[in-house]
Amino acid sequence: MKLFGTDGIRSEYNNFPMIDKDLIKIGYCFAKSMFGNNHGRIFIGNDGRESSTDILNSLNTGISQQGSDVISVGLLPTPALSSCIYLNNNSKTAGIQITASHNPYFHNGLKFFDNKGQKIDHDMEQLIERYFDDHKTILNTNLNGKKIEHNLTDFQNIYISYIDKYLLSKALNKNTRKLNILVDCANGAASHLVDKIFKNSQINLIPIFNEPNGSNINLNCGATDLTALKDFISSFNSIQAKSTKKEKESILKIDLGVALDGDADRVIFVDEKGNVIDGDKVLFLLSQYYRDKYDYNGPIVGTVMTNYGIQKLYKDKDIRFIETDVGDKNVLDEMKKSNSLLGGESSGHIIIKDNINRYVGDGLITMINFIEIMLENVDTFLKYEREITLIPATLTNISVPDKQKFMSDSKNILAIQKIKEKIDVHGRILIRPSGTENIIRLLVEHEDINEIKNLINYFYDNINKDTIHDK
Repeated sequence: MKLFGTDGIRSEYNNFPMIDKDLIKIGYCFAKSMFGNNHGRIFIGNDGRESSTDILNSLNTGISQQGSDVISVGLLPTPALSSCIYLNNNSKTAGIQITASHNPYFHNGLKFFDNKGQKIDHDMEQLIERYFDDHKTILNTNLNGKKIEHNLTDFQNIYISYIDKYLLSKALNKNTRKLNILVDCANGAASHLVDKIFKNSQINLIPIFNEPNGSNINLNCGATDLTALKDFISSFNSIQAKSTKKEKESILKIDLGVALDGDADRVIFVDEKGNVIDGDKVLFLLSQYYRDKYDYNGPIVGTVMTNYGIQKLYKDKDIRFIETDVGDKNVLDEMKKSNSLLGGESSGHIIIKDNINRYVGDGLITMINFIEIMLENVDTFLKYEREITLIPATLTNISVPDKQKFMSDSKNILAIQKIKEKIDVHGRILIRPSGTENIIRLLVEHEDINEIKNLINYFYDNINKDTIHDK
């Protein structure tokens, strides 16, 4: 029985496998896979969904039956949990983040980390699934787990210290330019952290959507819905608000918008005019900055979803671009193989080698790097930005009853082939099943934006309608 998708385990809460009896079993199987018959400690964080407490208790019941202890670290970003486990430096520890990332609140999921704070690899996922499927893995679902230890404060402080040290390593305080940065926390895991970092800095972080109530995570906010952030920045900056301090008048403005997702491992930016800077653009900007500032000429790792125009730009600049399957673990694996410093996805998952030589996919670390480019040289930043030419693209999510059936249907395969022939060298079509939802993602890119709509209409007109839900 398959548990794992592209990034951990995820489903609607109270659907398989995010139900009590299966969660108990998953907790046991993870602890068994990590520690065997020995005792360990598993740190568990969450992104604030209302189902988090029940899931924590279910996991604890299973972990306790293996013999290990659970330490709840509460509302904490996924990358913060990863960093804290690494910095804790104990071979008998592991971690679980209770999160469904960018999904709505009624979904939830689990991301798993080893004693070094790295996401578990495919072999460990398979071992957990083997234990889960083993008929001998029978647990007492009525047994109360051990008492859960709670330790939010220590983990928050460890992470804040890590972020502050990384900020200092970038020497941003040498620049006297002040920045007002609006940070959309998606009512998620970073909500109670943003106002605690960047203290004594010229960077003024202003958190919004930072009041999680269990059911408002990613709701009309965050990296998957930029409408409110874009509208506010455009409106506020257009009024030319003035401020007088020490008899000196200045214009107040928002210099940058930052949109995190629910568990704060991805980030999308909005500039002072309300323009969106997505993961593809961020990765390109960082590649240019690292080349000029740090003399980095190594490869850049992206995915099959990386915009065709960006891929061509890397080629034109003689930068080696490596394409992987979607998923930050795939990007990370390729970065390690190629010794790359930078990698990422269009969605805003950016992975960077940090100041302690560790690969991190952290929205706040990405934000610091992005701010560094802005502060280093405004003209240089604008030059990088002007170089970006994206090919028009439309990503459509298609709800399906069965992903495999859709992908293998002969009529659907023929329709996709015909579209490829129509596009020829002017763009591309990419179709792939979601790793976490019953969705097929259809990406159409074409030099002529008007042609994209025609191609999508052709797609819907010619596929097998029985393989999709009503359009």
